[in-house]
Amino acid sequence: MKCEICGREASSQFCDLHKTAYENMVEKFEVWKKALKITWTGYLDEILRNPDAGIWVKEVAKQLVSQGLASRE
Repeated sequence: MKCEICGREASSQFCDLHKTAYENMVEKFEVWKKALKITWTGYLDEILRNPDAGIWVKEVAKQLVSQGLASRE
């Protein structure tokens, strides 16, 4: 199986690098949600606009939005 983003070998949807980025996003979302009352879609938008967000996280956010998987509320 290949990573949907970069084509590296993967055991699931994402390679280890993108999977770690996704897991970190999910974990940090809970903090953002409590602090800002933000939705998952709003959170992904914030990641994509944030110049300090890492490339792996931005690639995952972009992939989730493009696949219509942005709704997680």
